[in-house]
Amino acid sequence: MRIVCFIFLLFLFQPVRSQVRCGTTGSTAPVISYKKGAPDAESPVVTIPVVIHILYNNNNDNISAEQVSSQIEVLNRDYAGLNEDIGKVPDAFKPLIADTRIQFALAKVDPEGRATNGIIRRKTAQTTWKQDDKMKFSANGGSDAWDSRYYLNIWVCRLGNGMLGYSSFPGSAPEKDGVVIRTDIFGAHNIAHPVYNRGRTATHEIGHWLNLKHLWGDQYCGDDDVDDTPPQANYNSGCNNFPVIKPGGCNNSPDGEMFMNFMDFSDDACVLMFTRGQAKRMQQLFTSSGLRRTITESPALGSPWNFSPAPAEHTLHLHVYPNPVSSELFLGDKHGSPVTAETYIIYNMYGQKLKQGSAASSISTYDLAAGTYVLQVHTAGGSATIKFIRK
Repeated sequence: MRIVCFIFLLFLFQPVRSQVRCGTTGSTAPVISYKKGAPDAESPVVTIPVVIHILYNNNNDNISAEQVSSQIEVLNRDYAGLNEDIGKVPDAFKPLIADTRIQFALAKVDPEGRATNGIIRRKTAQTTWKQDDKMKFSANGGSDAWDSRYYLNIWVCRLGNGMLGYSSFPGSAPEKDGVVIRTDIFGAHNIAHPVYNRGRTATHEIGHWLNLKHLWGDQYCGDDDVDDTPPQANYNSGCNNFPVIKPGGCNNSPDGEMFMNFMDFSDDACVLMFTRGQAKRMQQLFTSSGLRRTITESPALGSPWNFSPAPAEHTLHLHVYPNPVSSELFLGDKHGSPVTAETYIIYNMYGQKLKQGSAASSISTYDLAAGTYVLQVHTAGGSATIKFIRK
C-alpha cells in the first residue's frame, strides 16, 4: 500500500503554515476500533528494533550518534508517558495519559547476523528529497530498507517543500515500510529549529507506523477510530490554551479538543500524550493476528552470530521466513521476492552437515529437531549464510 498525503484539504480549515507537520494520510490497517477501557498493564513491553538510514549530501547533514541517541530517548519517554512536560496536560485529560508499553532500541544485529550500531550512513548526490519514497532505494542514491518484518526503518534526510516527515501504515509494501524524518528536526540534541526541536515529529510519525490516524481522521470532523480522543474538526497548530472549542466544529464539550495529543499538529512544546485507547490500538498490532507481530520475533536485539567479513554490495542478501520455522523454510531477498538456491547445505551449530539439496526456493525442515541451524545458500547471484531456528 502506497501512502500518499494530500495535506491540501486541511488548508481549507486553517491558514497555511510554512511547515507541513506531517505528510501522512490514508487508510490504516483493519484493526478493530478500541472501545473504552485501558491497555493491559500486565502485558510485556514490546521493544522495537530501529535502524536509522542517514542520507547526507554535506557533512552538516551527517548527524551525530548523539543526535540519533537523543531521538531514541525522546521516543522512549513519550511512549511511556514519562516525558518531562507531561504535567502540562490539562487536568480534564490526565486520566487518559497512557504508558503504551512500547519502547525502541537501536538494532544490535543486522539482517545477516553481523554486529551493528543501528546506524547506516550514505553520502548522496541528492540535496533534497520528495515524498516519493526514492530515498528508500540505493538505486536512487538512498538506502535500502532492512527487512521491515523485523526492523523499524527510519530514513533521515533533507525533505523539500517544508515537509517535516511522513510514514507508512501497517500493511504497506515491505521495501517502503518505515518513517521519513527531515534532518534538521530529528532528535533533541543541538536542534536549532525554534518550534520543532524536541524530537516529536518522529513520535508522531511512528504513531502512524503503529496504526494511529490523525485525530480528525483526515477529513472534517472525521473519525480516528479511538473513542477516548474527543471529536475534532481539523488539526490544531502552534500552542493553544485549554480549552479549544471551535465555533461550528464538532466538539462543544467543556473540555474541547485534545490539541496536546501527539497525533495533532501542535508545536513540539505542546504535544504531550497518547491516550489509553491509542495505546490499546497500537498494542493490537503485536497480537497473534496483528500486522506487526513479527517485530516481537526479531533477532535484531540479540547477539551477533555472523563474524565473517561484510559482503560487497553485489553479494546475495538472503532472508529466510518464517524464522523460527516449523516445517518449511522459504528463501527470499531483502525485498521479500523469492530466491532459488542452486545448492544449499544445512549445518548444526557444531559445523556438522545435516542436509543438502539443489534448485529450491523452499526447504523442508520437518525432519530437523528443535534447535539452531546454519543455512548456506549458493545462487547465480552470489552466496549467503544465515542462521535459523527450528521450533
